[in-house]
Amino acid sequence: MRPLIIYNGPLFDGKKVYEDGAVYVENGKIVEAGDEEEVFKKIPRRMDMDFYDARGRVIFPGITNLHNHFYTVLSHGLMPGRKLLDLKTNLESFWWKFDASLTPEIVQISALVSLLESIRHGVTTIFDHHSSPSSISNILEVIASVVKRSGIDAVLCYEISDRHGREKFYEALDENLNFIEKYKYDKQIKGMLGLHANFTLSDESLYEISENVSGVEAGIHIHCGEDKVDMDYCTEKGYKGPIHRLSRFGLVSSRSILAHGLFLSQEDYGILKSSSATVVCNAESNMRNGYGVFDLERFEEAKFGLGTDGMTSNMFLTLRSAYLSQRQVGKPSSVVSSELFNSLFGTNSEVATKVFGRKVGVIEKGASADIVIFDYVPLVEFNLETLFSHVAFGMCDTPAMVVFKNGKMIFEKGTFFTLDEELILEESKKLSKILWKNFYNL
Repeated sequence: MRPLIIYNGPLFDGKKVYEDGAVYVENGKIVEAGDEEEVFKKIPRRMDMDFYDARGRVIFPGITNLHNHFYTVLSHGLMPGRKLLDLKTNLESFWWKFDASLTPEIVQISALVSLLESIRHGVTTIFDHHSSPSSISNILEVIASVVKRSGIDAVLCYEISDRHGREKFYEALDENLNFIEKYKYDKQIKGMLGLHANFTLSDESLYEISENVSGVEAGIHIHCGEDKVDMDYCTEKGYKGPIHRLSRFGLVSSRSILAHGLFLSQEDYGILKSSSATVVCNAESNMRNGYGVFDLERFEEAKFGLGTDGMTSNMFLTLRSAYLSQRQVGKPSSVVSSELFNSLFGTNSEVATKVFGRKVGVIEKGASADIVIFDYVPLVEFNLETLFSHVAFGMCDTPAMVVFKNGKMIFEKGTFFTLDEELILEESKKLSKILWKNFYNL
């Protein structure tokens, strides 16, 4: 690729704001970034360079979604009217029938639709958590194949549980382990060990998992403390909480991703601090289900990031929802905005950087050239003090204008260069009918 210069727009590099910023890219990496005038002074004078004028629009690093479900995208539009109860009832009455209705073709088209929406909103790295008990073997490869085509990065896993018997348990365990090993050295795709939740895994199963993953560097990705049922299940078994239970089997580490974290014990929070495991706040999902509000104050010394739980692909909308849910229960605005912003542009990026072994989610020298120009021109001052407000109340409704992944343009002004949007949407309409026929026949 020819060297690229992106300029003429306010720049947020993940830490600092520049009123007039510029980024110089070579070979998919950021060489220089910061104040436009200073960057241009450092750029070698060459004839074979490309220039992209942001025209006053804001320049951001690519966004990371720390907990997503590609497969849920075809459920959108059919949720209203369904009676929402406790987690276990909701899973049994809807989601476990839904994921059992998935075929490899439906899984693939769901991932493609979700990738379209993610790219459109400037998301360039996704941690996905998958389930399709009727199609387990090689299903992560089906998802990886379309992620590869899209150009963005993804960390994939398949949820292991006891709910379909021992044969499916071992099939899911093997699917994770084989995928982790195959993509160990891949630059774009990585694997994690997916677990559904504590209350769908017996002690015997956790023991077998721990025995099989000994020496495997990849961490776990699990729903943890999403509802009181998860806490009750663990305490009834004699543990002090869902994280305490996982830690007793050696499954909690700095690479662990624990989604939700609404019902945790004091012991759990202590383990979080000492292990540096990451809890993921999924505010919109929590509000939809009515399970509770993320306890921000308990994470002063523990790490938490942000995810969508498949509710949306727009991380800025998720940021706003998390902020509003905290304000609704009386948390101070200044504290909430600071903590949430640090989670999205700090923790999310740090976790992705650790998994991929290269700088992700920042615009700085040596980082991957994952750069998004949002179609947003600030009408008031754009600096660190006003940044959260711009993102949460202005940019959350604004799609990306341009998305660069490793310095390569993959999206511009509504046009995708790696995916065929028209064909994907046409196929999704056909396959959604098959999905819902399968669902209602269960």
